Amino acid sequence: MKKKFLSLLLVAIMCVSVLTGCNLVSRDPQGYYEAVVATISYTDGTKADITKRELLLAYSSYGTNYVQNYGYTAEQAIQQTLETIIDNYVTRKAVEDHYEEVGEDVFNANETTYLWDQTYKGVLSNLRSYLEDYKSASEDNSTADQDSSIYQAYKSTVYIDENGVIRKKTPATTIRGTYVARYLNGVAYDFEYKKDGEYTFKELMYNKLMELTTAGDEKSNRDWNNAFTKYISVMKDNYTYYTKTNKEWMMFELDRVYDILKNNYVVEKYEVIFNNNAHQDADISLVQVLDVLNEYATKVVVDYTTYAAQDGASTFEENVLNSISDVDYVLDNGSKYFFVAPVKVNLLDSDKTELNRLKARRAAQTISPEEYETAVNAIFSTSRALVSERNATTGEVEGTRSVDWLAERIADRHMSVEEYKTYFYLYNDETTYKNADYNAVFGIDQNGDVLTNSTYDNDNIKSAILSLYNNGNAQVGDTTELVEVDDGWYVFCYVGAVENVFENVDQNFRLTNPQQIAHLTSKRINAFSNKTLFDVVFSSMSTADNFATFQNMNINNLRLNKTTSIERFESNLKDLY
Repeated sequence: MKKKFLSLLLVAIMCVSVLTGCNLVSRDPQGYYEAVVATISYTDGTKADITKRELLLAYSSYGTNYVQNYGYTAEQAIQQTLETIIDNYVTRKAVEDHYEEVGEDVFNANETTYLWDQTYKGVLSNLRSYLEDYKSASEDNSTADQDSSIYQAYKSTVYIDENGVIRKKTPATTIRGTYVARYLNGVAYDFEYKKDGEYTFKELMYNKLMELTTAGDEKSNRDWNNAFTKYISVMKDNYTYYTKTNKEWMMFELDRVYDILKNNYVVEKYEVIFNNNAHQDADISLVQVLDVLNEYATKVVVDYTTYAAQDGASTFEENVLNSISDVDYVLDNGSKYFFVAPVKVNLLDSDKTELNRLKARRAAQTISPEEYETAVNAIFSTSRALVSERNATTGEVEGTRSVDWLAERIADRHMSVEEYKTYFYLYNDETTYKNADYNAVFGIDQNGDVLTNSTYDNDNIKSAILSLYNNGNAQVGDTTELVEVDDGWYVFCYVGAVENVFENVDQNFRLTNPQQIAHLTSKRINAFSNKTLFDVVFSSMSTADNFATFQNMNINNLRLNKTTSIERFESNLKDLY
């Protein structure tokens, strides 16, 4: 039984990146790779064949984990990889039978779109890992993850029921009901959709990825082409039994990643079915309300001891400005700290180059201070820098706006957080805080001076922040004027004070009343997110829950009820050992 659970668990957590050093064979006769290594006969009279190609691909993708992490021999690892594939086939069959019984599609439009998106993200992430080898350290953020430009509404993985019990939400159910489907010519995004002999949405994904090699400047395009070349080279090293053109290699990789993610998701869906049918209480979390309260109180007392009892004011200031996520107690040290959301417009590379040239001349004293200031002002006043206008669904740049256009709408005014959020995500070159857990933090010390981390240690920024703070009278939604910095412009929006969730905190701080959980569930940690302090504390405690899922899934019983036989063909396996 333990090995069966391990098999499913590995499928659920296996990586979509290309593993290295996994090549098994170098032949390429079609008959060899299409040889059947196992046949599954189902109780409804249907059969499924597993080929050597599928086994080798699975072994290259995740089967080596058995060797690297669990000490299996090659023979044991290949056999276990085959058992993992069989488990996936049987699990998928159970899911298909369930939806046939209830008269629904196995994957609805929300889910096919979700799987398409996850596949694209997986391959893009792999590509970016190779891109890092080529792009220069000075390259701007044009290759930053476009997903950071999309507002991602946080969805908690748990909820507290009417009896005060923490229950887990099942991801598969959430995606089926709430993920937003997209359509092309009336057809939902579906990686497997085929029309007139062409996989419409697989081709769409391939073309979307290849656009990366032509969408930027000359260097960016060259770097992306190099990344693709490296990616394909690694695949060829690992799958030398699969000979194709470069496009076919990439389509092969899209299939590979999609199959892994689809299998993972099928396991999630089976979890939903199994729990609903056999274990109605399986969604009860191992972590409960009093556990969360105790954990939070402990974190607060530890910080209180560090910052207050042991005179750690300097440590607190550094943490609150640089790593607010690590701060659970706000020290009253006479300074005031608050959250700020930045929107930035970068200068063009050509403008940055000219600025660097002027700085070099200033350092060499070949330009007077007056001439330097005039030249710099000219760059900013005549810059062709444009604000990138992004699609709210995909995060892709669809157009541009002028800096003045942006300033007219958000600079030096009061606006709602929801209104500002639009610009924060869709017209912003500052990616640090997009979809981050927390916003940026500034402070005002007892002397009235601005406290900030090194990123924003700029006189113009400090002056703007001081004005924004307005002697403590800032209102959520107030913004600064357009702030000029070395490489562009900022607008900052005040989004709330940094303060303790509970009053009168000391070394004896305790939370013992379950109703106190309401404070944690109502405390949003980011002005643009639904994520609460409760979500943060719970996630830090719930690791055990992540591995409890598969203990409820009796794969042996599933094999018994869904199959009449599982035949393995040793003659087609032994040469792999």
